[in-house]
Amino acid sequence: MEDEMKNKSNDATPASVGPGRGAIQRPTEPRIPLMDVSALSEEQRTMAAIGASSVLRMLAHRGDLLAAWLEFGAHLTTGGRVSMRTRELLILRVALRSSCEYEWANHVPGALSTGITAAEIASLAQGTDSWSDADAAVLDLVDDLCADDCASEKTWKALTAMYDEGEIIELLMLIGFYRMNAGFLNSLGVLAEPGRPRLGQGMSYETSVPPQRPTSTSTAGALAEVKLDGIWHLKFYHPAATQELRLVLVMKEGVLSGSGTNEAAGITVPISEGKVQGHQVTFTTVMTKPFQVTITWDGIVDGDFLAGTARISGVGSFPFDGTRIGEI
Repeated sequence: MEDEMKNKSNDATPASVGPGRGAIQRPTEPRIPLMDVSALSEEQRTMAAIGASSVLRMLAHRGDLLAAWLEFGAHLTTGGRVSMRTRELLILRVALRSSCEYEWANHVPGALSTGITAAEIASLAQGTDSWSDADAAVLDLVDDLCADDCASEKTWKALTAMYDEGEIIELLMLIGFYRMNAGFLNSLGVLAEPGRPRLGQGMSYETSVPPQRPTSTSTAGALAEVKLDGIWHLKFYHPAATQELRLVLVMKEGVLSGSGTNEAAGITVPISEGKVQGHQVTFTTVMTKPFQVTITWDGIVDGDFLAGTARISGVGSFPFDGTRIGEI
């Protein structure tokens, strides 16, 4: 294994120092005022409530461009062939090379959710870690494009040894997309939301494992009898922020149905593909606006307690837990 690890991307220049860093001072406040939330469309307000509100409120001045930007970004996120881990590692490198604090601040949580460790994020910022051949090839590709808009022969050879043609094209598109983002985020003075890490800094996040259920009240510690019907209050633990959800579950003739609501975002979606096997429950929710996001929920029920993992397509897996708060 050690023979396969190389520090191809650890050159004399720290990773946090991009080309031209310091030559142009980044704005400390928005150069164009963020659009007031009340002026956003319903779809834009929904998206802003989920996350990345500052950039959405900035781009809302050009709703047509915002829509196109969201569509392409969603395709790269949910429709890509490159692994989520590789994508987030690439984005963090672009943020460092572009000195884009907003991009870094928003993608450190995403990187953690894909399995990139806090230590790897710190090493990426400091330029001190050794990377696998696959990771090093991608990081070198970012460096080449940020430095001179072309992959070197050395980088190309390394890429073709680890990725197929379609994946290489996707990597180039990803780098281009996030370099573009860095350019308008920096120039417009879009500031990171409060509580997010500064450029080059990390944040703490526990491994995405389902929280432990409380001690069962049933005999000999066995799981309590399964009864899903009711109104549930869930907490969905994402590195950036904990989301609170209202879940309505209905079990009828062996079919699980219901709905999930994020009241803060004003989103209610139906439950589909519901299955119950013993104490295990699985179901799917699909958000269609402002773009399609599929979440697969897999949990264990114990009386009035439900805990498990939610997998968001193209994003990662996150723990959730909650309790039944009412009957139907």
